[in-house]
Amino acid sequence: MRIAAGLLLALAVLAYALWTPDRDRASLEAKYLRAPSDLRQVDGVTLHVRDDGPRAAPALLLIHGFGSSLHTWETWAGQLVASHRVIRFDLPGNGLSSPDPSGDYSLRARSR
Repeated sequence: MRIAAGLLLALAVLAYALWTPDRDRASLEAKYLRAPSDLRQVDGVTLHVRDDGPRAAPALLLIHGFGSSLHTWETWAGQLVASHRVIRFDLPGNGLSSPDPSGDYSLRARSR
């Protein structure tokens, strides 16, 4: 019984240590939004987009992985913008992009 109580206490302490409270949108935008024009409406979703580098240069589209944001590519983008147009964005429901209002993230919904 003591082992179970100790494990439960350790789990509670770990959960508390890993918990991060939600931050309000205004503070997140102040920290991560470079310009209001970086927020673009696409099919009812507000996407946070960064489009850097020469417009006439070859374009690279950088897409982040699960639970991340366009900032994943910050170091890469900083190196590539000298010779490429670098486009990166927060997928719907990630970073500063809004969730899809339909709530449908299936491949079928994306192909419409």
